[in-house]
Amino acid sequence: MDSLFEQFEGDDLCRLAECLKAIEAAGKRVDKYTHAGVNQSSGNVWVMPEDWPGCVYCSIGFDVAWGYSCPECGNEHDFETFEEMSEYADRYASSCKACKPKFVAGWNMPGYLPDADPVEFDTSDDAMDFIRDEMRKDAEENAPEFEVGALLARIDTFAADAKGEFGVGFLAYHYFVMMEA
Repeated sequence: MDSLFEQFEGDDLCRLAECLKAIEAAGKRVDKYTHAGVNQSSGNVWVMPEDWPGCVYCSIGFDVAWGYSCPECGNEHDFETFEEMSEYADRYASSCKACKPKFVAGWNMPGYLPDADPVEFDTSDDAMDFIRDEMRKDAEENAPEFEVGALLARIDTFAADAKGEFGVGFLAYHYFVMMEA
């Protein structure tokens, strides 16, 4: 095994110290299974124990961040805290927003903010099922009785576009399904 001082020298050693300070500030520890290195392309110094979803790194400008690299597509995502990085990794279950997008569904009266927060789904199909159910409730509760049958039949024809998104004015509301940005 190489000596720590053979792998890290000069400013790289200072960047390693910044990473260790960030680890301590986050209430985390390093152990004998912790890996560290210098990215030869960027010059970033990184530290990553085996049980973390990502690493902490210090750039050549001495900016410290937490980084998550998606195992599915390789996209890298930066976070200000260990907790943000961990929550992101947990949310996308070992993938990322780029390769496993989330969809949100909701409704609002045109010109107004939504009365309720949009609901999040893993697939566009699940989001569309939810929004169709909400539209059915709206039709059954608020449409004139003689229009309910036609409105319910119309709801079954609504489909998301190729990106999995949808939007339509229906009765007094705008209903939508969007890929989360």
